[in-house]
Amino acid sequence: MIKAVLFDFAGTLFGRPSHPWLPARHLSVLRAPAPFVARMNAAERAVWDARDLTALADRSAHWTLFRLAGLTMTDDLFRRLHNPAFWLPYADTAAALATTRPLKVGVLSNISWDIRALFRRESLAVDAFALSYEIGFSKPSPRAFDAACTRLDVAPSECLYVGDDPVADGAAVAAGLRFAQISTAPVGRREPVLLEALAQHGIS
Repeated sequence: MIKAVLFDFAGTLFGRPSHPWLPARHLSVLRAPAPFVARMNAAERAVWDARDLTALADRSAHWTLFRLAGLTMTDDLFRRLHNPAFWLPYADTAAALATTRPLKVGVLSNISWDIRALFRRESLAVDAFALSYEIGFSKPSPRAFDAACTRLDVAPSECLYVGDDPVADGAAVAAGLRFAQISTAPVGRREPVLLEALAQHGIS
């Protein structure tokens, strides 16, 4: 029996619309970093894997990512990427969170900064946040999912995880949770996939 639903943050509940300050090539690399990550040396890859645990690792990892893509990352660009003002909820986010009630609702995110202000700004109620930089683990580690379930006071088998990344988010299954994978797109261009994903698990 599902007693709680955990959501991913970026690409699931919130996203970044296109902005003039974010060049198309930078956005493309952010959405598909794998080819450039594959070119990192061992030390760079270690920092990349730890990028969501500290702000310093996050900055260093993205500097390396863009460098390998032949691009630059200014301090201003990095600050904007982490500025709540440039993150918006998807059109179906509020409805999905409301539909999930009266079940417990949480957010488990690989992220190096506090996203709670975005939820307050949009008047979106969440029972618990498990943010990688706070809990000390990032997906796909089972410990990240365990920490999130503990904060919701539910067993992993009682929790559904909703996310867009088949690897990081899909690891929910190995951690004992149910998993609903959604497709993603920039804000304003994505279909209402959250409600469909919830309905497939009997939540409507």
